[in-house]
Amino acid sequence: MPSVTPDGEMVVATPERVAFNYALAGVGSRFLAQAIDVLILTALYLIVMFGIFGIIGLTTSATLAVLIWTVLLNILIFGYFLTCEAVSSGQTPGKRALKLRAVGDGGEPLSFSQAATRNLVRLADFMPLLYAVGIITLFANGRGKRLGDLAAGTVVVRERARLSLRQLVYMSEASLARAPYIAQTMPVAAAVYQPRLDPQLRDFVVAYRTRRDTLAPHRRAELAERARAGLAQAMPDVVAHEGPLAALDRLADSL
Repeated sequence: MPSVTPDGEMVVATPERVAFNYALAGVGSRFLAQAIDVLILTALYLIVMFGIFGIIGLTTSATLAVLIWTVLLNILIFGYFLTCEAVSSGQTPGKRALKLRAVGDGGEPLSFSQAATRNLVRLADFMPLLYAVGIITLFANGRGKRLGDLAAGTVVVRERARLSLRQLVYMSEASLARAPYIAQTMPVAAAVYQPRLDPQLRDFVVAYRTRRDTLAPHRRAELAERARAGLAQAMPDVVAHEGPLAALDRLADSL
């Protein structure tokens, strides 16, 4: 079960008994992201409105045109957020601009069903005006979740910057070779204590995961070997029996 620290970070414990930290998105950044999406939706509204009244309004009654426009308007609102988040793995244009992303409670990519659920409940969050219920819920539950997030099992986090390959190599070679293991522990479910991953190693694993599919096998093995010291501190048994690359891939798969 993920937990939230007092400084606004979500901590997720992996099956390998290593904890990853995700910075929760604040109300301000989420509001700005929503404002950008509303501006985009407003432009789409105008296009739909003029299209409906320009085509249907000329050939039939204005009442029918208003009815059709109202139906299409609701489809547009739901479809915009659902399509963007489902296709872009938890991001709308507004979230992308603010470097935010909706993910599952365990830090996993947003599924289609989660995207559908959190956006179906969006209307309740909006009530009675300007996301009043959603904002109250965000503060009340202490986990950065509006009603849609609670229903879908999701949370909005801040993305870390994507690193270049040169930066990735530097992190593995210069930082992780001397990365100390953090002995700090934290309580999790079933009264089991889990070590928190060193921040340098955590950032390296996150960066590696975003670039893994573009790296040749020998490059992946080279990066893992350079990070052996840090990986051995986090997963000593895996490094000893399967090698540093296996440990690196397991940590990356746990995100």
